[in-house]
Amino acid sequence: MMHESELRRILGADLEPSEIIDAKVEEAYRMIRNASAGKGGTKSPNKLNIKKKISVGIGSVAAVFVLMVTFCVMNPVLASGIPVLGGIFSRIADIFSFGQLPKEDTVVLYQEGGDASKDEEASGEEGVRDTTVYQKTSGDITITLTEQYATNQAVYIGVNVKNAQAFPEMALFTDGTQSLSLKTVEQYSFRSDTIQSLRLIDGKFVDAQTFEGILRIDYSEINKDERKYIQAYEEAIAAGEELLLTSENYAQYVDEYEIPQTFTMKLDISSIVGDLAQPLPFPSAGQKSEEELENMSDEEWQAYMKTLPQESFDYPNKYENWWQEGNWTYDLTITQKDSASRVIEVNQTNEAGIGVRSIELSAVEMTLNTTEGEDIITVALDANGNKIESSGYSSSSALAIAGHDISRVYIYICDYDAYMNEIKGYGIPGNDLGRSFQEVLEERALFKTVVETVASDDTAAVPDRTAAGS
Repeated sequence: MMHESELRRILGADLEPSEIIDAKVEEAYRMIRNASAGKGGTKSPNKLNIKKKISVGIGSVAAVFVLMVTFCVMNPVLASGIPVLGGIFSRIADIFSFGQLPKEDTVVLYQEGGDASKDEEASGEEGVRDTTVYQKTSGDITITLTEQYATNQAVYIGVNVKNAQAFPEMALFTDGTQSLSLKTVEQYSFRSDTIQSLRLIDGKFVDAQTFEGILRIDYSEINKDERKYIQAYEEAIAAGEELLLTSENYAQYVDEYEIPQTFTMKLDISSIVGDLAQPLPFPSAGQKSEEELENMSDEEWQAYMKTLPQESFDYPNKYENWWQEGNWTYDLTITQKDSASRVIEVNQTNEAGIGVRSIELSAVEMTLNTTEGEDIITVALDANGNKIESSGYSSSSALAIAGHDISRVYIYICDYDAYMNEIKGYGIPGNDLGRSFQEVLEERALFKTVVETVASDDTAAVPDRTAAGS
């Protein structure tokens, strides 16, 4: 997976026209906006800049831009007293960014001997279990949805993928996780259109034929209708113009839905994809390391890209991926059951209008809703001054709070370039640069504040710090 520094550097050069590249650019562009627009505090993507990254065609392309974390769900009974098939939530907890998901709010979807819910319409008899509700087989692949947990910010699904044949050896990430991806078409009860997505299952292979993991879907990825923007964009292109989505025109072109407490979803999976542990070199180009790509000049980059076969721009492709097509379809109902979910109103800004609107909390995650801004980045530290990291492939605004004391949260909004080039290094474990990460953030942040999450009135504390850097 590409690091932020590499991602930032390779955003830049234009390429020769390509329908395939343009299609990937537009898909990535939409996915990035889905994760960031409307949340604020995130750099608006530049279409021409994204094109260079998309065209890498090397394993991490889809991971960086499209793998948002997939979805499907339930409406059965709470997990209390019911044995979980495999107990995926518990078994994956040690490598999962969000840690152990609350057992008291977990819902069992499937267990040995049958489905955890009663499918009365399908069977015609009360109490008869239908094992096909959450377990579907297509070709050699059986996908089973085992358990579910929903917060005020996202839905988590336990997924078991069984292959009648042995999987090829798949990539192992530095955090100890492995992944499979699903190409999906999703339809939600609160919107009339469908969403096409590439969703990540974050987990591990337990044997040569079995993968277990957790899918996460952020509500920010499904609550936006961009059809007006797509139409306007196509009209602009036809007229020889370009229309980019910005913070200024966002409300004009994008409608946002309120996520209800309970909603249904139809999930159609058309293919499952994995990243090979030993990708094949591209013909006539050879496999380049991340270090080699990082050190390329723009001219070298352009020359290198022209040596790659067109197929290398596809996801999946035979050089980097294993995949199997099929048809796995689920009709699901989701109900938020997180007893710890709440929202803390902050509503603090500096003179430049940069600041924090609110914080959404659940038992496992925290979302910072910041004001709109260009070229800025938000950093959160816990009560002990430790950085609260975003979780893997999820939106950067979704922070995994497992192992953190969040009774007090320090929030800093920084200039993006200054943070990446001059500040970030202080927060890397093992770096001894003579000053603490928090000291540098206190000095360099455009905006800073402290939120006491246990305050009786659920409001932000220490408001006198909000004008820092203005």
